Amino acid sequence: MKGTPVAMAIAGVLIVPAMWAFLLAPRIVLAVAPFTGLLFLLSGMHMTYRSRFSPGEALWSFVLALIFFGSLLVASTTSLVWRMGRPELHGVAVAVAAAIGTGGLLLGYLAERRRLSPSKEGIPVALMPIVDLEQHRLRPLPIAGSPPTMGRVAFLAALALNLPLLLQLNGLQRDDVLWLAMPVLGAAVTYVLTTGIGPSLARIQALRALERRTGQRFTTSRIEELNAMRRGLWLARWLCRADDLKAAAPASAGLKGARPRR
Repeated sequence: MKGTPVAMAIAGVLIVPAMWAFLLAPRIVLAVAPFTGLLFLLSGMHMTYRSRFSPGEALWSFVLALIFFGSLLVASTTSLVWRMGRPELHGVAVAVAAAIGTGGLLLGYLAERRRLSPSKEGIPVALMPIVDLEQHRLRPLPIAGSPPTMGRVAFLAALALNLPLLLQLNGLQRDDVLWLAMPVLGAAVTYVLTTGIGPSLARIQALRALERRTGQRFTTSRIEELNAMRRGLWLARWLCRADDLKAAAPASAGLKGARPRR
């Protein structure tokens, strides 16, 4: 958890701008990198030290995921145009990436909306295992219905990005490798959008509707556990919420001043 801000800052400074290098001039990429790096760094800091993991905060994470995976999709299409030496097709490449990304998101979103449509007492049946209305908490998603883990996402991205080197070591030409690797990258990102990010948007909307109906914001059921971890981080004193730091006091603290009964 404590490494999240650094990992997200690296993604914002290096990975996201680099994915646009086939389309934009180097000076523009270098100018954008500090802004995307700061955006992802601040998001990582908030997630580590202050986030309640509420549906509203999940919506912001959804936007960051779109920036990251959308950039990967743009790279998968514009790199092929760059290899062909056809800069006039850059607009077509971006349009293709947008169409693929939007289609993947929409398919996943609509499928999840259908799954959430049956409801009981105003609560989608599919969300009942994770919703605790009494305490306004959200339990973790069941394993069978969970979106792709970040480990799986990282594996697919690493496979696509390192496939050129692996294939070149086996004697294939660089052009052949590019034509194989970039479609794999595009397919991996589309898979993540369809099975993970699109459905998450439908769940966020359903949970936000429940929040509006009950007048209470949801938070993760593991908030006490997360706060205990946060209090051990070296910037917790300055970045954590005051209430989260106060919770560090033991339950018996109020008995310290009491006199023993004789």
